[in-house]
Amino acid sequence: MRSGPRAARVLPYIVAGALACDHAAPFAPADQHTATPLTAGSPTRITYSAGDDRTASWLPDGSAIVYSSEQLGRRDHDRCLQFLPPTGGRVVRRACNLQPVALDDSTDRYEAPAAGPDGSLVYTLARSWIGLQKGPRQALVLGTVAEPFAGAREISPIPYFASNGRTHSSIAEISWAGPGRIVYLGQMLFYEGSTFLPDTFYTGLDVVVGDVRGPSAALTVVPNTDYASGVSVDHADPDLIYFTLGGDSRVYRQSLATGARDVVFDFGAGHIVRDPQVYGRHLVAVIDGSVLYGFEGAHGFVQRDEGGDLAIVDLDAGTVSTVSLAETLFRRPVIAPDGTRFVVEASPRVPVHQQAQSDFTAINHRPDLWLFDLP
Repeated sequence: MRSGPRAARVLPYIVAGALACDHAAPFAPADQHTATPLTAGSPTRITYSAGDDRTASWLPDGSAIVYSSEQLGRRDHDRCLQFLPPTGGRVVRRACNLQPVALDDSTDRYEAPAAGPDGSLVYTLARSWIGLQKGPRQALVLGTVAEPFAGAREISPIPYFASNGRTHSSIAEISWAGPGRIVYLGQMLFYEGSTFLPDTFYTGLDVVVGDVRGPSAALTVVPNTDYASGVSVDHADPDLIYFTLGGDSRVYRQSLATGARDVVFDFGAGHIVRDPQVYGRHLVAVIDGSVLYGFEGAHGFVQRDEGGDLAIVDLDAGTVSTVSLAETLFRRPVIAPDGTRFVVEASPRVPVHQQAQSDFTAINHRPDLWLFDLP
């Protein structure tokens, strides 16, 4: 186990222009004239929508980034799945479920897409009347990259009772751990107006392994991952997962087959790390920032998280490069299949909260996606 941070640097802030997107039929081609981002270098901003662009992942061959994008041009504000070239540029594919027409009176939110090695595509769907935030119909859905909706099937309702007795009301950070098996973060979602604080926020509960080969998913909680705050699968070995726990400074590694666990890296007392990704000698994660972990009378143990700084760790040298920007908070980095870059959500920085307040983890932070090179 190595402790840190032992070295740090701040990367420059790069600004670019704007890009809009429209609502179209499933996989209707957009402008395909360029795969070049508006600004060269690293980091570079690769989405510019006024709505949310978030929950990005990579196609297994690294040929595209797929993410959830809010369609502000439509009155229902659907969140569609969009595809970008791996270096940024213009949207080349967009998947929006426009059939039947009856869905025009509802908001469909397709999020957390993850493409499998066999062309499968798993994602979450939340559907509600337009403007209704509390209590949408939700599901974990399995389709394909070629046809996300046609022939797709719901493999688990959300919420559901987890194998350890907890209720998971949200699913995030989905990864494939080989054919037919996914790993994700099971969360609790507290809706606006559901408690004494008028806010909506997510908090991690457990790491879950799902067998999705049957008509319904067989979902099993990984033992002793209570209040997990992030999880990913090793790029080279699908038996290995990396995860973090609420309020903790350590990144853990565990074998799904044997349960053997160790600490990959410890950022040291006083730090909170989440959203870990590991590729070879590189660890990328989010540390500190606007995050609080503790016990709340109405919720139990929760981690309220609006984002933080980026930590890029050289595991061989034990050194940490920190990206800390006055204007930006980061969430959910995802390393490309070739290990050369990663995509991450970037939101406007807010004052760091010292206690739970009504605007903590507000839903209007409007993240965009940025692309970073790995050294």
